[in-house]
Amino acid sequence: MIKELKTLNCEEEPIHLCGKIQNFGYLIVFNLSGKCVAVSENCSEWLPFDLSSALHLELNDFLKNIPSDSPLDLNIKDFQILKQQPLSTKTKLNGRNYQLTLYVHNEKLFLEFEMNENMIIELNQLNEFQQNFERSENVWQTLCENIFKIIDFDRIMVYQFLEDSSGIVIAENKKLKEESILGYRYPEFDIPKQARQLYLKNLSRQTPDIHEKTIDIYGLSPEQIDLSKSQIRALSPMHLQYLDNFGVRASASFSIVIDNKLWGLVACQNIEPKYIPFDKRSLCLFVTQYAANKYLVKQQRIKIQQDHTIKEIELELKEKLFFSQSFEKTLSEFANRFMQTISATGLIIKSPDYTLRFGDTPNEYLLQDIHTEINKIVGNENIFTSHSFSLSANKNVDNKNWTGIARLCFDEDNEFAIYWFRKEIIAEEKWAGVPEKHQIFSKEKQAYIYSPRTSFQLWKKEVSGQSEKWSVFDNDFLVRIQKLIQESMLRKLNEVRRLNQKLIEANNALDTYTHQLAHDLKNPLSTIKTSAQFMQTRQDISQEFVARFSKNIADAASLINDIIDKTIESTKSSFNILKYELVATETFINQLIQQAIQRYKVQNFEIILGDLHPVFGEKTLLYQLFMNLINNAVKFSSKNSMTVLEIYSIIEDNKTVYFIKDNGIGIEETEKEKVFSIFKRLSNATQFEGSGVGMSIVKRIVDRLNAEISFESIIGSGTVFKIKFPNE
Repeated sequence: MIKELKTLNCEEEPIHLCGKIQNFGYLIVFNLSGKCVAVSENCSEWLPFDLSSALHLELNDFLKNIPSDSPLDLNIKDFQILKQQPLSTKTKLNGRNYQLTLYVHNEKLFLEFEMNENMIIELNQLNEFQQNFERSENVWQTLCENIFKIIDFDRIMVYQFLEDSSGIVIAENKKLKEESILGYRYPEFDIPKQARQLYLKNLSRQTPDIHEKTIDIYGLSPEQIDLSKSQIRALSPMHLQYLDNFGVRASASFSIVIDNKLWGLVACQNIEPKYIPFDKRSLCLFVTQYAANKYLVKQQRIKIQQDHTIKEIELELKEKLFFSQSFEKTLSEFANRFMQTISATGLIIKSPDYTLRFGDTPNEYLLQDIHTEINKIVGNENIFTSHSFSLSANKNVDNKNWTGIARLCFDEDNEFAIYWFRKEIIAEEKWAGVPEKHQIFSKEKQAYIYSPRTSFQLWKKEVSGQSEKWSVFDNDFLVRIQKLIQESMLRKLNEVRRLNQKLIEANNALDTYTHQLAHDLKNPLSTIKTSAQFMQTRQDISQEFVARFSKNIADAASLINDIIDKTIESTKSSFNILKYELVATETFINQLIQQAIQRYKVQNFEIILGDLHPVFGEKTLLYQLFMNLINNAVKFSSKNSMTVLEIYSIIEDNKTVYFIKDNGIGIEETEKEKVFSIFKRLSNATQFEGSGVGMSIVKRIVDRLNAEISFESIIGSGTVFKIKFPNE
């Protein structure tokens, strides 16, 4: 049976579990109980005991053999501190200066020694570096120059990681005769994923000589010692081969971290072997972090300016949309600014009713295809961007004027949308060698592995089918404009809904007013009719009676006129301002009682009037209110052998409270909730005339007067209505 050989990717190499260190340092590893579990084999150069004896000795057995600037006295409690904050001190081993760093990682304590020099950093040197940054417009070029002054390597470059994890050289300082590699691209697999992760854990790394032998670690097996945080960890053989192919013997790197992400690297290369002492490396890292902060501040200033630009457009657009009756007109006015703000060459505003075009745009047929294609891609998303858009169903369409597309949608069906278009840009990419992987067979691993690239000669690639990419600023602009327009559309929709509701209410109110008018006119019309009939049927009527009935007719006519005027005023506006005054009720209450008794032909009655305090309100509305309540009280008790009506008022909590009590039919408990509903007649009231409008009018008037109404009722015994009028 033929054994199938597997292929190992660079990402699969456990470079942090190599079990080796470089030869410029020493390493001792302890468990968290303080016992030694591993030691680099070169420690035998200075330890007073052999390696096998070193294992399982206590931490303090080692510390007493390590001279330092300050006494080293650690206990297990200190280990927790070392997880967060490593301890670093100077020491001497075999007469040479070393930097000792103690740290805890992956449940182990590491004592790491690396060669150092007694370097004194002058204040004027730091000032010089700072001034260089202040004078320069290119912070990364200045960073290369400053680091060059510290370590004097042949080439210093800033390598930026791109979105696809490939990289590009954006700054360079060199003393080599070879051509510049500024602007060169490098593929993602040159610095694989696990290496990028280690650059975040260890912000500085160096390899003084790629041909130097590495040192094995004695004790634990390699997979048991995680060297992710070690400054002296041996490099991967593949990486060493890569550097050899590149033609350098020494390299160093300093991580550029921005917003807790690996933004890039300062990559340093030297033709000959060269070691960077700890203090110089620390200074390089400080300068790198200073440059990263300068860059971040500059980007924040740019973002503030960009944010200001967006806010200006937002404020103007919001104001225009608020007052404008036409979205089409308003968005047309902003079309050119929309295009200029995010560097688009064309724009389309699309709705079911119209399509507006600005600049270079696809025709209507292509727009429909584009619209359909994007709908398939985004689903329910309102925002879409692509810098390399093409129609999947028709690859032969010329899309050079709309290679880049951004779309905003504002409704569920994606029928109302704004499109931005960008033209195709033909670009030439410069690569350091052809970005291809090559496999070789490894006998040691019995697998195919990818060998390091051997050629770094300039390779050019023409890139087509792409526009300028949509930036973070562009996307921020799109998000905020989408939100603003959608909110404006929602507000307009709500306005339409409110207007429709008002229209419905107005129609309902018109019906109510019609019934109210008809209902309220019955009383004075009845007075006119009764007076006229009396005058017609009596031949011997005296002048006194003529005058009396004539006055009744005139008063009733005047009341009809008032009722009609007030009803018309009420229909004009639901916020109609009423003329409030202190109204004496005694006179018209007496008139209303007499009219009701005549209207319902009551023969036997008892009227009990208590204090009738003046009421603060509108005169005509008060008249209508009491008229409806008194008429109902008399009507629903008119079939009794004796009709009893009692009306009185009290002053309570700065309010005038009226009580209207009758001995009528009463109201069923189950029907009390619908008393004030229009056209709702009570089940026990069918023997009485009426339309079911009166009490709804009462409730409407009470609300307009800012009063309160309630009642208590016992079926077959009568009802008491209680009305609370505010005194101001």
